[in-house]
Amino acid sequence: MNPTEFDRLIQTQANQALSVPSTPAYVYSEAALRAMSQQAALIAERAGCELLYTLKACALVPVLETLSSHVHGFAASSVFEARIADSVRRSGQSLHCYSPAYSPDDIESTLALADYMSLNSTFQFDVASALKSGTTSLGVRLNPELSFVPDPRYDPSRPGSKLGVPLSGLEKIVRMPDGLEGVHIHNNCESNDLSQLAQSSEAVSDTLKRIDNLRWVNLGGGYYLGPEMDTSPLEQVVGRLRSDYCVKVFIEPGTALVQQAGFLVAEALDVFPNDGTDIVVLDTSTSHMPEVFEYQYTPAVIRPEADEGNPTRLAGRTCLAGDIFGDYDFQDPVRTGERIAIVDAGAYSHSRAVPFNGIPIPSVYILREDGTFDLVSNYGYDDFTSRNGAIPIAAY
Repeated sequence: MNPTEFDRLIQTQANQALSVPSTPAYVYSEAALRAMSQQAALIAERAGCELLYTLKACALVPVLETLSSHVHGFAASSVFEARIADSVRRSGQSLHCYSPAYSPDDIESTLALADYMSLNSTFQFDVASALKSGTTSLGVRLNPELSFVPDPRYDPSRPGSKLGVPLSGLEKIVRMPDGLEGVHIHNNCESNDLSQLAQSSEAVSDTLKRIDNLRWVNLGGGYYLGPEMDTSPLEQVVGRLRSDYCVKVFIEPGTALVQQAGFLVAEALDVFPNDGTDIVVLDTSTSHMPEVFEYQYTPAVIRPEADEGNPTRLAGRTCLAGDIFGDYDFQDPVRTGERIAIVDAGAYSHSRAVPFNGIPIPSVYILREDGTFDLVSNYGYDDFTSRNGAIPIAAY
């Protein structure tokens, strides 16, 4: 699928999502999930590596089930994620686990499930080695100490990073006589430039040579894998790793497989003018798409805009003054009761949503390829009371 065809698919699916039975709603397009995972699978196949999906972007079971047709396995960052991935993975699919820190109990639980486990420090590696009794292959996350992400909040290699063992402090690791079989590298975020992956691989090459029993390298995620990308750097990196070290190579995108497949569909509850702008209060909130507030970016929506259109501010319905999705110049004014689809909501929206101010987390629907909607989850008053320590009572 070329970029134009893919964009057309997303546009079509977003328009269909507007017909979701209720709002606010996260709508995941089955067709888009298949298209994105098929594209990534082709890239991985050409490169000669295995494709994993990392659950932190979105751990919804129907999403995992759809992606499972095109991935070699899953990557989990907690015991709960590992358990849900284990429940949906198919025969022959591997489970990879990493966390910045595990308790001893968590390590034991993870070892019981994982095929591959990356530890964040030499201390955590020692604990896992002592507790290991099965066949889980143990590795360590490395910090190549190369920064490509301008925002330090999302930079895995920021100064003083908590993520991985820095190259400058690897003496203890390479002296481990037994047990170290893999290396995990992840030092980017939402990048379109795979040449940065080549730089990271080169940075750790001397370290890899000093690990006697190296069996695998996990190149992590942090890169988009769209149809327009130059993937030759990935192919070169994987080819070199396989040739030089005879290792199995994994990549584990998250956002790249789900971001464009998800839409946040909301309804305009009220529209009123203020300072020459139409204020549109939606039945959702930026607490349902947290990166909008964190990054302070304006998400794209499915609605015609014009150079001299109608100035419009889409706002969430919490009491937070800054609960704003953004300012737009729509071709036509938004009307009360109208639905709006916010695009690129498939990653880190549902997985990080909170019911701030008592505003319910949106329902989740899967838009099937035949155009029907399947309800996946629905956040109700009992969920809110349970979260806040009350005994659920009948809503009134």
